[in-house]
Amino acid sequence: MLVAFRRSAVSHALRSSPRTLSARPTPQRLQSLYSSITGPSYAPKSLFHSSPFRFSSSAISVEKDATEKFDLDQPGQSTSFRKLAEDGTVSRPLIDCITSHLRLENMTEVQRLTIPESVNGGDLLAQAKTGTGKTLAFLVPVLERLAKDRSLNKSIIRRGRKVGTIDIRSIIISPTRELAEQIADQAAPLASRLGLIVQKAVGGTQKRDALRRVYAEGCHILVATPGRLRDLLSNHVSGVTAPKLSSLVLDEADRLLDQGFAPELMEIQNLLPDPKEVDRQTLMFSATVAPEVVGMVRNTMKPDFKFIKTVNDNEIPTHLSVPQKTVILNGLENAMPALLELVKLNLDRVPPFKAIVYLNSTKHTSTAYEIFRHLLIDPETPRSGNPLDPLFRGEIHSRLSQAERTRVSNKFRRCKSGILFSSDVTSRGMDFPGVTHVIQIGTPRDRDTYIHRLGRTARAGRTGEGWIFLHQGEKGAFDRMMRDIPVHVDNTTLTTAGLNMLDEAEVTPEALSTLMQVKSATAQLLPEAKEETISAILATLSGIFKNKRMLSTAIQDLSVHGFGLRSTPSMSEYRSQILGLDQEDGFVVRTHRRTNPRGGRDFARGRGHGRDSFGGGRDRRDSFGGRRESSGGRRESFGGGRDRGSGRGRGERRERENIGEWLHQRRDEWA
Repeated sequence: MLVAFRRSAVSHALRSSPRTLSARPTPQRLQSLYSSITGPSYAPKSLFHSSPFRFSSSAISVEKDATEKFDLDQPGQSTSFRKLAEDGTVSRPLIDCITSHLRLENMTEVQRLTIPESVNGGDLLAQAKTGTGKTLAFLVPVLERLAKDRSLNKSIIRRGRKVGTIDIRSIIISPTRELAEQIADQAAPLASRLGLIVQKAVGGTQKRDALRRVYAEGCHILVATPGRLRDLLSNHVSGVTAPKLSSLVLDEADRLLDQGFAPELMEIQNLLPDPKEVDRQTLMFSATVAPEVVGMVRNTMKPDFKFIKTVNDNEIPTHLSVPQKTVILNGLENAMPALLELVKLNLDRVPPFKAIVYLNSTKHTSTAYEIFRHLLIDPETPRSGNPLDPLFRGEIHSRLSQAERTRVSNKFRRCKSGILFSSDVTSRGMDFPGVTHVIQIGTPRDRDTYIHRLGRTARAGRTGEGWIFLHQGEKGAFDRMMRDIPVHVDNTTLTTAGLNMLDEAEVTPEALSTLMQVKSATAQLLPEAKEETISAILATLSGIFKNKRMLSTAIQDLSVHGFGLRSTPSMSEYRSQILGLDQEDGFVVRTHRRTNPRGGRDFARGRGHGRDSFGGGRDRRDSFGGRRESSGGRRESFGGGRDRGSGRGRGERRERENIGEWLHQRRDEWA
C-alpha cells in the first residue's frame, strides 16, 4: 500500500510565522517520513494564537505541497503487537493485555506508525480517520508510561493507600459523550490489568457522581468532554487539580474546534499545570489539519513534535466507493413500511444484518423506534411476537439519559445483528463494528452530515451500503446537495415505497403483511407522540420543499394516512412565521390562543374538516387498510385508526420548544 507523507502543513505554517525555526535532524530511519520542528520555547498557557486564521493559507497548502510516497509494507516493518514487546518498545504485560483481552494480534496502520514514535514521551500530531484504530494508538503510549512510573500509587490502593486526584497523570479529551464513553470502556480493562484506574467525566451525568467515583476509587486516567472537565478543574471545591499530569490527549481535535469548544479548551489549558514546570506529553489526533488545528498545535506542543500522516491521498473515500441508493416515496407515510420491507429483505439475504437508521429529529427517531418495537407477526394476535426477533433494536438520541445512551450503544456495538434508530449523536466518531447498512430517512441537514452518517458502514476494510428515503418534494434539494456523490435511484426493490395508500388494488399479498404490521404498531403510539412527530417532521421539511403546497399535502397525507389522525394540525401564528408557512400555502394558522382547550381544532386533533382544515380541503377518500366505524361515514386510515383524542392544545411556549429542537439540532451531537 502506498501512503503519502509530506512535510506537514503544520510545520510549514510554523515556518511561515514570525518565529525563527530550523529543521532538526531526526533518526535516519525516520528522516524521510516525519518533520521535526525546533525553535524557542512555546507559550504554555496560551492554547490558541490570537488569530488562528493567519495560518489559513499555509494550512490549506498541505494539499499543494510536493508529496513523497513510501511503500509502508516493505520487509522489516512488522505489524505484530508482539513484536513491540520483543524489541522492547512496549512492555510485555501491556502487550499481553492487548493480545489476550482484546484478542488483537496485528496493528492497524495508524497504530504501527504512531506507537513507536510516541512511547518515548515526545509530542505527536497524527492525521488519521475515525475507524482506523486511533484510540488504541494513543492509549498504548499513555498506559506504557504510567505502567513504568514507579512514583505512581497504583494497585496498592487495595492495601490501604488511597489513590486520589493527585495521581491523575493523564487526561483524554473527546468532543462527544458517546466517544468519551467508548474510549473509557476500551481503556478500563487494559488499565486494570496494570493496576491503573480509569474514570470518566462527561456531560449528561451528575458531576457529583464523577467526583464520588474519583475519590472513592481513585483515578490515574481521566476521560472527559471539554465542558465537564472545565467544570471540574475550575471548581476549587472539587479538588481536581492533576498537579502531576504527564500526558494530555486531544482526540478528534478538528471536531473539538469545529463544535465550538475553543473557549473551554483555552480555560482547561490555563487550569492545568504549567508544562514548563511539570513536563507532559501532548498527543493530538485529527482527521484534518485545518487552520484552527494549526493554531492549537503551535501553542500546545513542544517545538520538536512529530507529524504523522496516515491518510492515503489516493484512497477512495467511503461516500464515493460504497453503493448508495435513493428510494423515492409515494408519500411520507410510506417511509416506515418501506423501512420494514428493506430490513426483512436483508435479514433473509445477507445475515448478519446490522443497520443504523438516521432521522432528522430526536422525536422522529423515538417514534420510529417505538413503531418497530411494537411490530407483531400477526396484528390480530397480540402474543404472536415481533417479526424481527431476535434482531436487536435500540434508539439513541439526546433526550435519553447518558446512562441509557451508553447502555444502548454498548449493546449495539456488541451485537452481530441489529438495528439502531439514531439522531446525529452517532454520526461522527462512534465506531460500531460490522454495520452493513446506513439508512437515512429524509434529506440530511447538509452534505457533510450525509457523508459522516454513511461513514458508519464499510469500516475496517469491510463492505456496506447506504440507502436514503425521500419524498419527491425533497429530491431537488438532495440532488443539489450531493453533486458528485454517486447516489442512484432505486424504484424497484421496495414495493411498499411507491404504494398509493388510497388504492387497495395496488397492494400485493407480500406488501399487505408489512403494511398491516406497521399500521398495528403505529396504533400503539400515544396521540401526543404522533402530534409531536408531525411537528418535528414539518420543521425539518419546511426549508427543503420548494413547493409549499406540495408540503401541505404531504403533511396532510402523513397525518391522516400514516398516523391515523382524523385531521392534520393547525399551527400558531408564531410557528408559521418561523417556518415561513401561511394559509396561502394550505396551512391553517391560529391567530389567537384558544380559551377553551376542547373547543375548535387542535394540533393533530380530529375536528372540523373540509376546506378549513390543515392541508386545504383535499379529498378525504378512505385510506388503505381501514374498516368502517360503527357510526359509519369514514374508515380508519392506515397507521392507527381514530386518534383517541389528545384534546389539549399546546401553547406558544411548547411551539417554540418544538421549533427550537430543529433549529438547534446541531447541538444534538455535542457533549
